[in-house]
Amino acid sequence: MKYSVSALVLGLFACLSAAAPAPQGDPLPDPSQVSIEGITYAGSGCKAGSVAISPSGDYQTFTLSFDSYVASIGPGVPFVEKRKNCNLNVNIHYPQGYQYTLYTIDYTGFADLHAGVSANQQSEYWFPGEPHATFRTNFNGPYTKTYSFTDTLASESLVWSPCGASTTLNINTQLLLTSSDPQASGIITTDVVDIQAKPKHIYGIKWKKCTK
Repeated sequence: MKYSVSALVLGLFACLSAAAPAPQGDPLPDPSQVSIEGITYAGSGCKAGSVAISPSGDYQTFTLSFDSYVASIGPGVPFVEKRKNCNLNVNIHYPQGYQYTLYTIDYTGFADLHAGVSANQQSEYWFPGEPHATFRTNFNGPYTKTYSFTDTLASESLVWSPCGASTTLNINTQLLLTSSDPQASGIITTDVVDIQAKPKHIYGIKWKKCTK
């Protein structure tokens, strides 16, 4: 099976048509005062040189394209292949008096799991010194399909950036396969040959004005 490039797209505004609309509330910050000033990454799913970064001209989105982000399990497959991850550090500059949180993620990918194989896909984010919040989804075999769905965090689970100054957004994404049958095989990936599937992660961001 051949795989092509996938994209991890983070929306700086939840009004993007591809992501769920943000609830009405505080006005958004002036887009001209929001910018992406740096991105670093490392992990078994995004080794050095394997990620292309393409910010949009208005900095409302940026795209990370992966050469290979695939987890697999089964007879003859090395043990280390069952778990792949990518740690991302995103430096987003935004005006004082605002803070933001990630509240939704749109997943698109592909999974081919035999009976007895389970897959876990998760995306955890946090700000320095703050608690972690996690989007988490499980698939159980038999399961073979290109999937597309939205995962939304409950309001009480949201983690907000600190007020007063911009800070680093940390994201750890993971693909993990487990199996109760040593003869069963499975694969989960965000690198799918079917371009129509538009494999990607789209994060929705909710903004609000600081109250302190």
